[in-house]
Amino acid sequence: MSTGSLFSEPEKRLGPACLDGLSAEISHWFQARFDHPTVIQQLAWPRLAKGEHLLVSAPTGTGKSLSAWLPLVDRQRQRPRRQRVSILYLSPLRSLSSDMAAGLLEQADGLLRPSTARADKGDLRLSVAVRTGDTSPQERQRQGRRPPDILLTTPESLFVLLGSKNGRRMLSTVESVIVDEIHALYGSKRGWHLSLSLERLEQLVGRRVQRVGLSATARPSRFLAGFLVGAGRGCSIVQDRQPPRPDISVICPPWPLGTLAGPAYWEWLIDDLVQQVEGGLRLLVFCNTRGLVERLASLLADQLGSERVCAHHGSLGSQRRTDVEQRLKAGQLDLVVCTASLELGLDIGRLDRVAQIGSSADINSLRQRAGRSGHGPGRHPSLRLYPRTRHELLELRAVESALHTGIIEPPGFLQQADDVLCQQLAALIASGQTDPDAIFRQVRRTFPWRRLPRQRFEQLLESMHQGFVPERDTGHGPVFRRADGSLSCPEHWPSKVLMNAGTIPEWFEYEVIEQTSGRHLGQLDEEFSFESSPGQIIQLGGQFWKVLRIESGRLLVEASDDAGAVELPFWFGDGRSRSPALSRHVARILADAESGRPLPDGQLANYLREAHRQLGGLPSARRIIVERFFDPAGDQHLVIHAPFGAAVNRAWGLALRKRFCRGFNFELQAAALDDGLLISLGAVHSFQLTEVVGWLNSATLGALLTQAILDTPIFQTRFRWVANTALAVLKRDEGGAVPAQWQRNQTENLIARIFPDQLACLENLSGHRQVPDHPLVDQALHDCLQGHLDLRGLLRVYRSLERGEIRIHCSDREEPSLMAQALIDSPRTAFLDPAAAEERRTRSFELRPSSPARPQVPARLPEFSPDQQADPEQRLLLAGFLLGAEAERVFGAEVLRRLSRQHVAYSLKSGQQPPIWVHHQHLDDARQIWPDARLHPFLCGSSSQPVEADAETRLDALVRLLLPRSRFFRQLDAPRLQAEIGLPASLLQQALARLATEGLIIETESCSGQWRERSRTGIHRTA
Repeated sequence: MSTGSLFSEPEKRLGPACLDGLSAEISHWFQARFDHPTVIQQLAWPRLAKGEHLLVSAPTGTGKSLSAWLPLVDRQRQRPRRQRVSILYLSPLRSLSSDMAAGLLEQADGLLRPSTARADKGDLRLSVAVRTGDTSPQERQRQGRRPPDILLTTPESLFVLLGSKNGRRMLSTVESVIVDEIHALYGSKRGWHLSLSLERLEQLVGRRVQRVGLSATARPSRFLAGFLVGAGRGCSIVQDRQPPRPDISVICPPWPLGTLAGPAYWEWLIDDLVQQVEGGLRLLVFCNTRGLVERLASLLADQLGSERVCAHHGSLGSQRRTDVEQRLKAGQLDLVVCTASLELGLDIGRLDRVAQIGSSADINSLRQRAGRSGHGPGRHPSLRLYPRTRHELLELRAVESALHTGIIEPPGFLQQADDVLCQQLAALIASGQTDPDAIFRQVRRTFPWRRLPRQRFEQLLESMHQGFVPERDTGHGPVFRRADGSLSCPEHWPSKVLMNAGTIPEWFEYEVIEQTSGRHLGQLDEEFSFESSPGQIIQLGGQFWKVLRIESGRLLVEASDDAGAVELPFWFGDGRSRSPALSRHVARILADAESGRPLPDGQLANYLREAHRQLGGLPSARRIIVERFFDPAGDQHLVIHAPFGAAVNRAWGLALRKRFCRGFNFELQAAALDDGLLISLGAVHSFQLTEVVGWLNSATLGALLTQAILDTPIFQTRFRWVANTALAVLKRDEGGAVPAQWQRNQTENLIARIFPDQLACLENLSGHRQVPDHPLVDQALHDCLQGHLDLRGLLRVYRSLERGEIRIHCSDREEPSLMAQALIDSPRTAFLDPAAAEERRTRSFELRPSSPARPQVPARLPEFSPDQQADPEQRLLLAGFLLGAEAERVFGAEVLRRLSRQHVAYSLKSGQQPPIWVHHQHLDDARQIWPDARLHPFLCGSSSQPVEADAETRLDALVRLLLPRSRFFRQLDAPRLQAEIGLPASLLQQALARLATEGLIIETESCSGQWRERSRTGIHRTA
């Protein structure tokens, strides 16, 4: 039975047919194709037939699409056609709208034909059309002349339609709206943008519009329902609370995983995937980056052939993506490697299994990905997880546990989107609304802005009236405030608003164009494009292209058969942060391992057991581990093991960078990942590990992090995105796309005018940068601190630390632990400083190919031992000073007498203290330290006179002698040393403190009063 993409969601059929409220024709149509309605359909149809707003929450494969469409289409079939849109369908993906339209059209003869009850038997069947950015101008004109009954579109295209006369005419008769995959919009700027567009639609129609939301992962459902219908409206919720649990397996190679996936791993992975395909399975393979998609697709195509394998990701042209989707659906492809571009509900035909390569940022996305497979009676989703490293094994075991328990994590919710409101206000006024009071009431009817203060609303209007630059560009902005209080849109602004619709940020990728046909093939990262050159062969979408010419913003290419020296592209982005729910599952596994509970994975148990042995404990939600180690060059590296997610750890790392910068006057290198952060220091810093966490506190953290983020490129990038959305810096004008460099320059100019401290020379600043009270600056900082970073999450961590709910455990090590190695091998997206990968201090720990388990260590300084072959004079010089017993043990009495006769070695005797031996080059310092000591051999002349030294000079001399002594011996026992050399304890402590401040020695964490040189390359000898 072929039922088309829209209705090919088989599920367990329950109970007798329940088709009350549907026409007899539709009931017969349904019963001819299906046995019984699913649970979700039985719950949804009666409510939709009554005209209720409804949120449908059910897993993939439970018939939720049909639960929304059938009553709405049935209602429309009963009415005469009016050449206007009656049903509006919205999805976050263009391809999903096109796919849904294809499913409807496949059912045209049955579902869309007019009812026999119509008075006018000449009515044609219901028409269906798609309106997205890919729709041709000819098709748009045709839709304007003959609007369809059912229009499928995206949030951005809806915004454009609401801003044009023809579009408003088309939409003026809409009766119902379906918002698919609503969870993908909730809590984002796209969602906030859509909520006000829906409110504008309802005002345009002039009556209540029925709203229906569809989601596979709607939690918490009451918030998504509120988001769907707006403030002050009721919304029913139907949901299937028992999502099917996928068949999950974590697949590892037959050898233990390491810190990096080497060539052997990729060879094994390719063989494993190929065997599954050759065994008759059809696979969808998800990767977390577009670069990995291209690489893996290329390797698989070498084994299976390019006709059976394709790549799919968001940087491919729409024509290429559609071709891959259609070939997959038609069964012409056995394996597709993709990013999240195929995560949502596209119909892609029969799939037997989904594979995930590497870790995933959240539980819901993996549940969604797993649901792409296993469609059919009695079948279940099948998911295979492939960790590349032992640390990814930990995370994927946490994912496996979460999916087995059926957890659905709630999406985050954006707290502020003033830039989105600016764009929508400009659109409202451009469409003819002039009363600020009426606009304010309309805005407050949306869920995101239901509590918008009037003062904030007025501030945004005033800023737009002033052209976003107070007292400089008044009257040049997208809004004009008249003397009578009404609002208008200046000339040319209505078209500019529509040309710059939406909230999706631009990364300034280069367009890839086939020169002969002009076909758009996709986009490449700006930096990769800069590094390309004519004649180079690149791979995009699994195909080879020769670069012909590089122009501003685009690469002209032609097809190539040369696969000899192909460059795989790369793309840079933010790097996703692990969700809080998944982080809690990771922390739970770590807590179980800490408490001795058995783990189901032997390899993971061994990894965590060894990490526990190395660190003396494991990090968790209630324990943070601070680890310090030194590299072969003597640089110090600090790791804070904290499984709170990358957004929290990025915020922590930036705040600590700022604190280090202020305390040590040194710009350090840092990186942050989901399970910790790494700080790399030079050779001049020393501190107690227990002090590190206490350098920050919850009271000042927000202000410090604000200053820290202003020092990074992150703020300027986010400010540009905010300015684009708010229409302060346009992405497009009458001439087309505004070049990237123009936008960057305009952004910098705007910052200079409204926030001069941000670009000011640091030499001219005294104290903090003064942050202005400006909507764009405020929004950009919010997006930095609560989007890219998680300031709220970090504040929760610090308040728990201050209450004693989180413990700190410190570990000083000679080399990095297993858990630290994951941070040493951080990807570029984890870096918190501008240093390039090849300049990072962690390169000291690159692994030897022949010995992957140990770090490569450069040659040490020459080792000296107290035997007859070493030079005694040089050893005495290197020791700084030796106590009498130490000198005899190292050299022997005869050697000391010989060195003394040669006036190389001198002994100083003060009171009852044992003699102290020094090299003649250290004699002046020794006499300043012990001015009253008797000297042997005796010095004649002025050299024999007593030495007078002030306290500072004496301290400097002691520092100079303690440093070589700390290098000669493994450690300095401060209490014992003070007792034997007869110096005031305060003087010795001052000298040790100065050496520690200069980063030359550190105090042993486990034993107070024991000091050692911080460098691993020192000359260590026990006395």
